Amino acid sequence: MEDRIAHYMVTFTPQQWPEAYRRALEVEELPRKGSRRVAAAVTAAATRLGYKERNFFKIIRAYKDSLQLNDQVLSNYPRQLPAETRAALEEAIAHAGPGARPGAIQSAAEALCEKRKISPPSKRAVRTRLNLPMEVTDIASYTGMNTDYAIDMSPLDVAVDGPDNIPYHAVLTAFIDVSRGIALAHVVTADRPTADDILQLVTEAAEKTSSASPARASLAVYRNAPVDDLRTKAQLRSIGIAKSDVQVDSRRPGLALTAMFGTKLGRVPLNPRRNPSIPFAIRETLPLPVVRPAVALLLERYHAGLQINREAEPAVSAAAAVQAITKGPAKATPIGNAYPPSLHASR
Repeated sequence: MEDRIAHYMVTFTPQQWPEAYRRALEVEELPRKGSRRVAAAVTAAATRLGYKERNFFKIIRAYKDSLQLNDQVLSNYPRQLPAETRAALEEAIAHAGPGARPGAIQSAAEALCEKRKISPPSKRAVRTRLNLPMEVTDIASYTGMNTDYAIDMSPLDVAVDGPDNIPYHAVLTAFIDVSRGIALAHVVTADRPTADDILQLVTEAAEKTSSASPARASLAVYRNAPVDDLRTKAQLRSIGIAKSDVQVDSRRPGLALTAMFGTKLGRVPLNPRRNPSIPFAIRETLPLPVVRPAVALLLERYHAGLQINREAEPAVSAAAAVQAITKGPAKATPIGNAYPPSLHASR
């Protein structure tokens, strides 16, 4: 059930996850369609949540729709963009015409946004809108890492139940293939990962890279990472990583994860500068077993986006696209309904 609920939760911001979780639980507990008890159950669920009954039916539809979303692209449009930025991007797409390169569209959108004194869309937002695969970040160039693998962690702006029922940041820790720009394994914890968490992480990564005669490899770990457990060392050796091949990165954790995802994983902000041991100054949290499937789903979608086959893109220069915007109108290409219906229902 948690896996189905995760599909619904990730359509919202982390601050909305607790409410989305409550909605999803109510939908999951409804009787099957056709049962005489459905109407009464819907009325009771809407009352418990404080919604009007007609709005709860919208929630039911949104929940079912979320289960059908393509795991490669969460939506056809990055919802976090301001409305005026969305409009500028749509105008740039229409004026650039079919076959325009993403870079040309981005340049045209940036020109429009500069003229209107509004925030421009990011490169990732443009590619998401065009339903194109995300580009693999050169983690080595971005971070200066010269290793084959890295273990990196970053707090997420998600409130979870921590020790003694105190709200903490969820922490994402990943075993990263630096050259491929992917996470081979990950764990989500409240506060920093323990030695057992790191053992689980390395074991999963070892299973995905197992070889009868592994080539020698190197690993960068964040400062104070608990990698000295004998079982963890044994798993690292199975990947080809000896003790002498492990380098400690003395810089703040989160650099490699930020290189991969930018500032957000889906709609979840990464917050590398946050001390994960400092509790959240809010009341509402979610249990880790609820948050983990949601983060796992976002990672799956990220990796799926990297694997989409690229299609040949006819050359359309950025200068030509900008000129089409700034020097006069061009015939717009019909783009249909660019904005997906909102999954949010008002109370």
